[in-house]
Amino acid sequence: MAQDSTEITVPPALGPDPLRIHHPEGAFVPTPASRIALEAIAAHADRFRGRGLDWGSGSGLLAIAAARLAAVDEVLGLELDARGVAAARENARRNGAADKVRFIESDAYDPVSKEGRRVLAELEGSTGFMIANPPSSSPVGDGFGMRRVVVRGAPRYLRPGGLLLLSVSSQYGEGRVAGLLGETPGFRHEGVGASTGLVPFDMGRPDLRRDVETYAREEERGGLTYAFRNPRDPETPMTAAEAWNHFEATGESPLSRWQSHLLVWRG
Repeated sequence: MAQDSTEITVPPALGPDPLRIHHPEGAFVPTPASRIALEAIAAHADRFRGRGLDWGSGSGLLAIAAARLAAVDEVLGLELDARGVAAARENARRNGAADKVRFIESDAYDPVSKEGRRVLAELEGSTGFMIANPPSSSPVGDGFGMRRVVVRGAPRYLRPGGLLLLSVSSQYGEGRVAGLLGETPGFRHEGVGASTGLVPFDMGRPDLRRDVETYAREEERGGLTYAFRNPRDPETPMTAAEAWNHFEATGESPLSRWQSHLLVWRG
């Protein structure tokens, strides 16, 4: 495989063949959060049917995986980066999903073209499922803002009973998940759809290292604390500030869990 491509083995529910995802320079590269979202799609495959929406589709991995399910009619991927949209369209073709998946350039729920706005409007009130694996990197705020955008906008598209599969890794803490539900009444939280065990929040990745710095600043401002675990004693919780100080002193990454949560729109 070329260095700008990744071959991903998928759970059996998503078919026998791996997905081959091309991600040229600048396009989104699948991460551990992407892979746990794949597991969640497979584990709850019976809930993916009809038309779907993939918010922040990157290089198309999750939309293409969902399109493999027989009960799924089509998936529309929304992606801000034009390079990601181009890569996703090519990946759909390479993986035999071009007849069930479309990708449009869109800033959150605001497509950049008139045609894109028309296509997205067709899904209002009739979407059976949504997938969202937003990036957490942000130089401001608490790193949770994109997830709030996803949840606030989802009711416009989901039909009653529709599923939102949302990536929320465990270091954000239960308080932020509860806040999502409080800000957008009408969702029922059905727990975690798939999760890793405790794994290193890899501080060797520049984006994750920046995240922990952002989280620590949020705590300093009086925001909700974060919920890491100590790599030397996984039973011991760590705030973001403690995780950062521990990393500075030892070079050890704090622990967290990559997770996908199940939210159901009651209407």
